[in-house]
Amino acid sequence: MNAFPDSRSIPMQTIPAQRSAQVYLDASEQESGLFGWHQRYAQAERGPYRGSIERLELDGLMISRERVELAVEQSIAPPEGRVIFCQALVPTEAWRFNAHVCTAGLTGFIRGGEEHLALLPAGAEVLIVEADAGLVARDLDESPARMLVEGAFMALPEAAEIRALAEWFVLLLGAPGMLTALVPDLMLYNLGRLWGRARHEVEVLGAGTRGDYRIFRRAEDLMMAGGLEAPSVSALATELGLPVSALRRAFLHTVGIGPVEWLRQQRLDGARRDLRQPGTMLSVTDVAMKWGFVHLGRFSAVYAAQFGETPSTTLRRAREGFAGEA
Repeated sequence: MNAFPDSRSIPMQTIPAQRSAQVYLDASEQESGLFGWHQRYAQAERGPYRGSIERLELDGLMISRERVELAVEQSIAPPEGRVIFCQALVPTEAWRFNAHVCTAGLTGFIRGGEEHLALLPAGAEVLIVEADAGLVARDLDESPARMLVEGAFMALPEAAEIRALAEWFVLLLGAPGMLTALVPDLMLYNLGRLWGRARHEVEVLGAGTRGDYRIFRRAEDLMMAGGLEAPSVSALATELGLPVSALRRAFLHTVGIGPVEWLRQQRLDGARRDLRQPGTMLSVTDVAMKWGFVHLGRFSAVYAAQFGETPSTTLRRAREGFAGEA
């Protein structure tokens, strides 16, 4: 079977390629880098943040390559009505997806229109190929309803052909100048081949196989809604009507760390978002107290260890940036 359809009868016209590349120095900035995705990123490892997204846009098609140098917890909701293929490009420590441990990274199709939880390890690099579901269905001569992913993720096994097709998509990102008019057809053809393989060799990952995942999501929703007067593990457990031991088990299975460490990361993430808000009138002390850090010196130390800069530096940069834009 040929890798690509016969192109001898197709005129080799060219089409404009819309490319972009962006480097991010904060996880909250990178969460807006995938068009149409609703996401929230939280830095899950200490150190100065750095990530990037390269993107190629065509009519109804998009290729992205996302990199993170530090581990990141991602709450993601991909767009509905799209066929979305993901491929881990480099070996790293295990990924986590909806409480599933993925030792070889993530390869397969992700379901759009609903929220998922992914934990990307340090050094992760992922290819994301998106296409309008109607285009893929037409190319495969299928019903668009057949394009709906049956579970949260349809995981493909490691295979040389899958790796080769993923590398071809990556090459398109770096191709200079204009692209031939054949490229969209080739993209749909190869995406369809991957989809067809998934239908026969897929392992469907649901939204977590244990109640632990649901417990974690309830705890996360409570935190994000600001539903706790004092953000602490005991307060979380009490509000959820659970013993602390059950809460701890749910967190270890879902994100690989206990609720104490997770809660610390979320409080620091919330504080950083407040400090980076353009034109904020809050002081470092205001922010520290809001997020339950009662000792200002200790807050400054753990903040600097997590993000590679002091909270006062973050605040100063936000105010300087706002003043420069005014």
